[in-house]
Amino acid sequence: MKLINTLKLPSYVHSVAKHNNIIYVGRENGKIMCSARNLNTHALNEFADVGGFVSSIEVYQNELFVMSVSTQNIMVYDFDKTLKRSWFHDSYSNNFTKLRVVNDQVVVPGRSEKTLAVYGLQGNLLKEIACPNMSNYWKALTVCGDDSVILSDYQANSVSRININSGEVMWTSEHVQKPQGVVCYKNRYVLVTNQNSNTRIWILDIKTGKL
Repeated sequence: MKLINTLKLPSYVHSVAKHNNIIYVGRENGKIMCSARNLNTHALNEFADVGGFVSSIEVYQNELFVMSVSTQNIMVYDFDKTLKRSWFHDSYSNNFTKLRVVNDQVVVPGRSEKTLAVYGLQGNLLKEIACPNMSNYWKALTVCGDDSVILSDYQANSVSRININSGEVMWTSEHVQKPQGVVCYKNRYVLVTNQNSNTRIWILDIKTGKL
């Protein structure tokens, strides 16, 4: 791996999204910052202040979906910085909880123990999916195809693929200890990292979860 660029910020970053070559950064002080289109420009501008720890941001259909675990709100902005709608979500999970949007459904760790909540784009609760191995600690999510998400669970030492339509936990992998960041690549691989000094990435098969 080769480092391409670095943007330094005055406080910790816990969520990042990209839209039209602009990077949106969620910070623990409640502010969302955005870069210039020229990513070599290191200055960042304030996009919004959501009033609490920005644990997740996601771009979907020309809107920015934002979650704050401290205010327990999910907010939706357009790219003119207008808050279009929001709804309350009291997640059972602590700290770095993530949301993702897949096939017009907002997926986020649930309001009750060991569940994923699935909302419509307007904030209407559609269902809660049981995830028996889920802890109440740090999690990350990424979209997998048109019907599922990959969930990494730091405390449970597990990475799982969950079908949003059927509610099936398709597989669970325990190859990575204390997993954190997770992303899908070319609909073939799941890339996972954790808290380690070697910048190591584990590569799992997207269909089976095998290393």
